[in-house]
Amino acid sequence: MSRRSVSAESSKKGGEKDSPKKKPRVTLARGGACVACRNRKLKCSGEKPCKTCQKANIDCRYEEIQRKKPRAVLLEERVAELENLLLSRGETLPPSQLSSSAPIVALSASPSRDESDARQSSRSSVTSGAISPTGPGPIPLSLHSHQDLQHSSTVNVGMNAARAEITPNSALELALINIVLPHTPHLLMPVHPQRFLALLTLPPSDPQRPHPAFLYILFTEAVWILEQNVPPPTPLRPPLSMFPPPPTPPISPHTMDPNYVLQLVGGTTSALLERARAELDQGIRNVDRPFDLVRAAIGIARHLYSLGRFIEGWNIPVLRLLVSCGLHRMTGNFYPPDASPGPPAPTGIMPKPYAPSHHYGTSYGASSIPGLSVLRMRPVIIPPARDEIDLAERTMVFWAAKMQDWSAGIGWGWALGLADEECTTQWGWGWGSAEPPATSNLRYTIRDLHDPTSPMHTSPFPDTTYVLAAKSLGLLHRASHLFDRPESSYPLPIPDGRLLPSHIPTLPQIQAVETALRLFRSRIPTPFANIPTNTAVNPSPTVSRGSGSIGGGIDNEDVNPNNVNNSTYDPLSDPWWIMLHMNLYAAEMMMYKEMAHHQTNAYETAVSCARAIVRLCQRMRLENWVHVDMVVALDLSLASRFLFKESDRLSKSNQHQAATMAAEEAEILKNALSTDYCRWLPMASLHGLIVQRVREGWAEKEGEFERI
Repeated sequence: MSRRSVSAESSKKGGEKDSPKKKPRVTLARGGACVACRNRKLKCSGEKPCKTCQKANIDCRYEEIQRKKPRAVLLEERVAELENLLLSRGETLPPSQLSSSAPIVALSASPSRDESDARQSSRSSVTSGAISPTGPGPIPLSLHSHQDLQHSSTVNVGMNAARAEITPNSALELALINIVLPHTPHLLMPVHPQRFLALLTLPPSDPQRPHPAFLYILFTEAVWILEQNVPPPTPLRPPLSMFPPPPTPPISPHTMDPNYVLQLVGGTTSALLERARAELDQGIRNVDRPFDLVRAAIGIARHLYSLGRFIEGWNIPVLRLLVSCGLHRMTGNFYPPDASPGPPAPTGIMPKPYAPSHHYGTSYGASSIPGLSVLRMRPVIIPPARDEIDLAERTMVFWAAKMQDWSAGIGWGWALGLADEECTTQWGWGWGSAEPPATSNLRYTIRDLHDPTSPMHTSPFPDTTYVLAAKSLGLLHRASHLFDRPESSYPLPIPDGRLLPSHIPTLPQIQAVETALRLFRSRIPTPFANIPTNTAVNPSPTVSRGSGSIGGGIDNEDVNPNNVNNSTYDPLSDPWWIMLHMNLYAAEMMMYKEMAHHQTNAYETAVSCARAIVRLCQRMRLENWVHVDMVVALDLSLASRFLFKESDRLSKSNQHQAATMAAEEAEILKNALSTDYCRWLPMASLHGLIVQRVREGWAEKEGEFERI
């Protein structure tokens, strides 16, 4: 007899025995019992309140039981988590585990089917180089574009995500500082390494110890360096006949294995960043160590920019703090803490504490009334520099903030947070770290860069590539500002009676920028010049004469490669050298584009400058992009957009071969942004998407509008 028949027969017999007075069995659905009965494994009547809870006189609560995920789903999630962890450490997965069409930029949330189809169509349009008028639309990219970055969804995955506390004076703190210390010049957080390590040994209660906000943004960058496996900067070997060898940052012998440190702090980047921002807010409220707050704000803004969080980075109070500390108006003097005038005592690694405010002198100005001086107080919230190291740190921190201000102004086209005319702090020196100057050069400022009569242009002292890169950034901003001069918004009448703004700068304004660029190029030392080399892309007829024919630009014919000794100095291993020449080419390109409104032959020179960026980009290898400043991503983006527009212009003129060449050159720059460069700088991939959107005639991002 089968089980089914036995079960049916037994149920039939049981039904015959059932008495009409017996209550039917109450069977509740799964999760239908109250919490008390469920926990105590008692029979529940399912009422509210149930009989069991009524008898026990306890609160009767009902809660739904959350369904457990199937084992297959749990395994898939675990595999995805491990893959993300491998990607965050810079490792690659086998091709079978990665989709062949996986983009560099991915959504952080799971897209719907329609969104996936739209993105696939957009990717195909990127590959084909054209988009149908009836296509699905542009590549999705909004003001929250950082959420689309693959890095933002992978690097912060880990078991330590909730940990954001680094114990002061611990071995872990010292290990993280040793990891990030060689990178600080390229992270816009210059420090004097020996003094910083000495101050780090002080107890947490000592006011001379670095502020937690500054320390936690350094910890953030250290964890990022470990997660992305970022190599330290290559030691520079400048021409010894011109410069002494740059100092090497000291490393404490008591350090920890980086792999072990990564196990302790892996996945804490986001938490450490938020801790740094919280400490910055607290420090501003308490006016606690304002100079460290300036450095922390610069580092936080830079980290946000690097992740594509542009609006957040723009609104970090970097320049407010900088102005309140008076770093934009430094005179180059320092005042020893003992308030004794005259030559200072020898500089020590561990500085003396600052003296009380009444020990410092107050500046007075002359008065027309004899015997009466006039108080000329310009208050700042930090005491004067104590020694040469203090002065060097403050000078280099100012230029880190100013370079960041220029970069943001170029990227957005917005007004500077601190006008160039307001800054009188002398140019920095050295190679990016805060070291006392080796020579007492004359003090030159931003004004000298744009003044053709300034003796700076004939100074016998050569500039390092760091100083040249900073100056080139100022020139690039001045050239980009030609596109949106404040006086260009004056309305001009047109024949139909309407009023429209004029966005074309005057010829004298353009010529002033051209003169500044020409004088600057003449000051570049011969070992730091960009010597032309043969590349895979054949130059078009418009490139043969180079921008040197007008502005002394891309192909410097005065430089003889045989006279340059490159046996020790490798320019492509110097991020400042790369930034210098990329900025100069981009500045000349933008300047000649505007000059073409007045002199049509200048347009071909602008194209030559864009192609010079392509040739320099082709010479670079993956490791050359590691520490390159993020403004170079903007240089590549601007040049790529311009070459795509040039390709369209040539195509409409039936010059199809030249149009194809221009499009190929533009693709080289776009691919560099989306592959090698974004390996080290996530926001570079965003610029690659911006290039594609602009090429298709869309705004850079959704949510941006043209000012009218």
